[in-house]
Amino acid sequence: MKNQSQWDGADRRVSVRVAGQGQLKAAVVDEHGQIRSILRHAQVVNVSGGGLAFTSEVPAEVGETVSIRTPEARVNPFRVRIVGASRRGDGRCELRAELVEGAIPASLMYDW
Repeated sequence: MKNQSQWDGADRRVSVRVAGQGQLKAAVVDEHGQIRSILRHAQVVNVSGGGLAFTSEVPAEVGETVSIRTPEARVNPFRVRIVGASRRGDGRCELRAELVEGAIPASLMYDW
């Protein structure tokens, strides 16, 4: 897992981000949509219209595509690309991702 070395503001978000909540089912997928690894115990950190940040016990590399769905399956799955990854003090990985397919569900923002 690579850390984002220097932040220059070029990846500044266009959409406002809000604190998120809830668990996710997340898996790194290949270009054919086949699962390569499961990101166990994924938990939302924050959400915006353009992406989200979440934690996982399993790391993912910058550039990988992740398929995400909610455990209740109330909304369609969506895909994100990992744009930043770091290790937290509690041993979990914090992954920052931009939306590449689908839509960020309102249920992650508003417990809807």
